[in-house]
Amino acid sequence: MLLLVLLPGTVIHQDKNRTPCKNIFFKKIRFSAISSILCSEPIMKGGGERFPCKKNTMKHRKTALIAAMLAAVGTTAIAPGSAFAAEKISRVSVDFKIEGYDEYGYPEIEAKVSPSAHYSCGTVDLESEYMDEDDEDDGKTKKAKTAAEENYVLEFSAEDGYAFYLTKKDQVKLNGAGAQYVKASRLDNGTTLRLVFQLTQLEDVCGPVDSAVWNSDGTASWTPAYNAVRYKLTLSRNGSSRIYYTGGTTYDFKPVMLKEGDYSLKVSPLSRSGYRAEYAEAGVFSVSKEMARSYEEQYAVETETRKLDDAADSGPGSVEVIRKNIGWKQDETGWWYQNEDGSYIQYDWTQLNGDWYFFGSDGYMVTDQVIRWGNDSYYMAADGKMAVNQAVPDGRKAGADGILTGKMSSEYMEQAVENGEAEEDYSNYGPGVAQKQKDAAKK
Repeated sequence: MLLLVLLPGTVIHQDKNRTPCKNIFFKKIRFSAISSILCSEPIMKGGGERFPCKKNTMKHRKTALIAAMLAAVGTTAIAPGSAFAAEKISRVSVDFKIEGYDEYGYPEIEAKVSPSAHYSCGTVDLESEYMDEDDEDDGKTKKAKTAAEENYVLEFSAEDGYAFYLTKKDQVKLNGAGAQYVKASRLDNGTTLRLVFQLTQLEDVCGPVDSAVWNSDGTASWTPAYNAVRYKLTLSRNGSSRIYYTGGTTYDFKPVMLKEGDYSLKVSPLSRSGYRAEYAEAGVFSVSKEMARSYEEQYAVETETRKLDDAADSGPGSVEVIRKNIGWKQDETGWWYQNEDGSYIQYDWTQLNGDWYFFGSDGYMVTDQVIRWGNDSYYMAADGKMAVNQAVPDGRKAGADGILTGKMSSEYMEQAVENGEAEEDYSNYGPGVAQKQKDAAKK
């Protein structure tokens, strides 16, 4: 790079009667290219010293001098604050608007800046898309993030003649969607500003259920809804309705259809925040007397009525109904759990005596297995309890919430591949959500 340093007040004279290089001062920089053009002898011998050129050599080098100076302009370093420095942009402001959500529940974000600003902005992307390939997968299991927990990236571009001189939080104004500053960095000599931020006021939405149908065996099934964590099932007969929940896309209603009649079903998808998308209706399922009798024999809850010890008379509140055959049950296949209304837990979590259990779509408790629920993994021990705050057989560690993090041991992975074992892939979002939605349903 060629750098011609002119001290303040110096002038390059082109008067024929004066020495062309008079009053030119050079700092102590080793640029032999220009010195050889200006003089037949080296002129770079000290900082700030003046070395006149020979007239007979400079007469024929005027054109070369101008050419050299023009060539140097393209590579000369211009110090900030000089006449040619870019104007500073010390603050930015941007407005965010959520225009909708994609099929995976992530927001479609519009970002706008003022038309009078000396910068523009691009589109909003996930920060993970900017990660280096080496950082994307280190073999370790990490807790999945929701759309509201993700970091987002927006890049600003300065107009010609302007540059960004900011990286601090108080220099960035974010408006809309609960946007919060994370960090900012200057790129391309300040002509680009990369902003990382979070959106804390996102709606956790889900897609609709496209269709639902009854099956001949008294079960119903439906198409999965994007980003749905559970499904609210409304079963109606003769104007009365009961509500059931599951995380799967099938449900066995035989235990609760113990009377003759026509049953209708409505399936509503739910997001983690409780957002309910468009439901689907499965139509009508007719239960005959014979079918109702058969269902009752298999699933009817046995009850016993007894008078309370402290009851004064036989009026309302003087007796209690005891359900005798509910709770844990076991057969040749495994353990399952029957609720007080006769239904059994299907494809869902439940908390019993402080421990979390998971039941598959067939209603049986999952044991000695890693399950994947949503984007996270959990280990269900041999007794069916979810592991917490401990290492699990595959080498990972279960946290207080049961979510597995860390790296699987190579020995376990090799054995799993050899045995054809894999994590059971369940949908939705873990035990905590199940409990919150159960509590909400009781209100």
